[in-house]
Amino acid sequence: MSSLAIICVDDQRFVLDSLTEQLKRNLTGDYEVEAAESGEETLEILEELQAEGIEVALVISDQIMPGMKGDELLSQIHTQYPKMLKIMLTGQAAPRSVLNAVNKANLYRYITKPWDETDLILTVQEALRSYTQEQQLAQQNQLLQQLTTSLEQQIVQRTAQLQKEIDERKQAEEELQLLLTITQAINEAPDFEGALEVALRKLCEATGWSYGEAWIPQADVMALQCSSTWYCNRVGIDEQAIAALEEFREYSEGLIFLIGEGLPGQIWEQEQPKWISEIAADFNDVFFRWQLAQERGLKAGFGVPIMVSPSSGSGESVELLKQNQVSHQQQKLLAVLVFFTLQPQQHEQRLIELVSAIAAQLGNVMQRKQTEAELRALFTAMTDLVMVLDAQGYYLKIAPTNPALLQKPAEELIGKTLHDLFERSQANTLIYHIWDALNTRQTVNCEYSLVIGETELWFGARISPISEDTVIWVARDITARKQAELDLRLAQQKSETLLLNILPKKIVEQLQQNTSAIAEQFDDVTILFADLVGFTPLSARMTPIALVNLLNQIFSSFDQLSQQHGLEKIKTIGDAYMAAAGLPVPKEDHAEAIAEMALDMQQTIRQFQGSGGEMFQIRIGINTGPVVAGVIGTQKFIYDLWGDTVNVASRMESQGKPGCIQLTATTYERLRDKYLLEERGVIEIKGKGNMTTYWLLGSRHE
Repeated sequence: MSSLAIICVDDQRFVLDSLTEQLKRNLTGDYEVEAAESGEETLEILEELQAEGIEVALVISDQIMPGMKGDELLSQIHTQYPKMLKIMLTGQAAPRSVLNAVNKANLYRYITKPWDETDLILTVQEALRSYTQEQQLAQQNQLLQQLTTSLEQQIVQRTAQLQKEIDERKQAEEELQLLLTITQAINEAPDFEGALEVALRKLCEATGWSYGEAWIPQADVMALQCSSTWYCNRVGIDEQAIAALEEFREYSEGLIFLIGEGLPGQIWEQEQPKWISEIAADFNDVFFRWQLAQERGLKAGFGVPIMVSPSSGSGESVELLKQNQVSHQQQKLLAVLVFFTLQPQQHEQRLIELVSAIAAQLGNVMQRKQTEAELRALFTAMTDLVMVLDAQGYYLKIAPTNPALLQKPAEELIGKTLHDLFERSQANTLIYHIWDALNTRQTVNCEYSLVIGETELWFGARISPISEDTVIWVARDITARKQAELDLRLAQQKSETLLLNILPKKIVEQLQQNTSAIAEQFDDVTILFADLVGFTPLSARMTPIALVNLLNQIFSSFDQLSQQHGLEKIKTIGDAYMAAAGLPVPKEDHAEAIAEMALDMQQTIRQFQGSGGEMFQIRIGINTGPVVAGVIGTQKFIYDLWGDTVNVASRMESQGKPGCIQLTATTYERLRDKYLLEERGVIEIKGKGNMTTYWLLGSRHE
């Protein structure tokens, strides 16, 4: 039993028998050919074949039948079996019926009666081949979809991973910005106590913790005493809670902790931060401080030490620490910062790391030179440019972070201004950003370009104030991002240009608004077919690349002519060229435009020669009449034409003579007053019978 079937539909039995007999005689594959005399019978046969597991690949239907018309039948079949191919075979169908079949049934081909057997068989064979290829393509697409789904899952996973990395980088940048802000404030503090107050306030404000205090060594370095500096974060806290914190503070002011006692003493002993997720009264509760913390509503706490390397004059302190058998020989304790919150808080390592970094900055206030050395080491590991400039744009300091991003060596830039490196207007803009940061006391972001060597680099800069007239300028190389944005814009422009080269502008606009099939009838257009004579033997003597290059040169010249005369190039098929005038935008002089195109093509082809020096000739056919034009399908769009006018124009070319332009009587009537025409006579046209045709010789104005 056959796996594929063809159903022929016609209400005239002798036509149906003739059609099925021709198909069975000419088709070489294993196909089952079924016959139906009505649309209703066709649907019944379809159901029976489906039940038997036989796949119907093609339905060939007449239009005018009793009961269900051909276009109605094909539309219903398309609704139920969209992949099935449909051909309308009729001699009296109205253009509206054909248009309805194209729009609603995805018509594969329209053939007029009486049909040419050769044309019919070729069309059916091509349809069956197309159907088989579509089925194979569907299987491949299914496999591709599976691969795509797997790839999409990997993309989703990678995207989530990248998003996590971006969030972590963003958090790190925010923490770095906080560190820079606090460092700036600490550097501006008049003394150590002032620096402690800034650190406590900034950290509580940034983290949302309720209470901050500092413990500093006594003069004999034997115990820690409560510093006069503390901070209460009053945001979101009622008056009762504030009063409780003040009472806790008042009690703590009179306490002194030895090494290892209470939270400050343990941090001093261990020289490490310590986190308390839940305050309990039995936690080394010296002086009942934890019990009071519980009673006043404190839930969690943590502390960090401020340590520095001992200075040359710290030998006495180091010796005292040795006597107490505590391993403090390598570092000196300046203070212990302790924080509490009214809300439960689990261990947060990033917060500890951030506060520890700020504590290190506090220590560096006391040892400026060591700070600068540590910052240089930190900057060396950075890839961003870090510079200090004043309000006039003078370079004051340049960190040795990434010398490759400097236009000149750092030592040559110190003392120069932005005007020495940038064009005047650009330098003025950058100085304006510096003033904006200084006036608002906020970080300003900007982007700028700079030519280094022979390469233009783009930078994204963060300009933050560090004093009344200086800023820290942190610039990052964003050239890759800028290039990616440019490449994206160029790709979008290239995509739009490519689409306009494939489809008419009007059709592109319609497709952008509606992705369904687009088909429209044009009652009066002129079609041109042209074929290179003797090109097939020539192609056998040329390499494929040379052949394609030659075709490209010829057809490119034809494309220029088509654009010059306002025509629509439809397609090229091998060495054949097809164009139309009067669509998709109507054109009154469409016949004249095609005639001028044909004459110019004859002149143009004389410019080309074959590999042996032989001249080319073209055979051109022209016809005028109604067509259906549009785009069908959802992939690999192509703008194409259907109708008897197209078939006859193709016959004019195929049954013409080399070097001649043959046209129908319909086109002749449009051109007779303006062009030199010669009657060829009556010739037999396949599928149409005898027709009177004419030769186009030239223009009467020449």
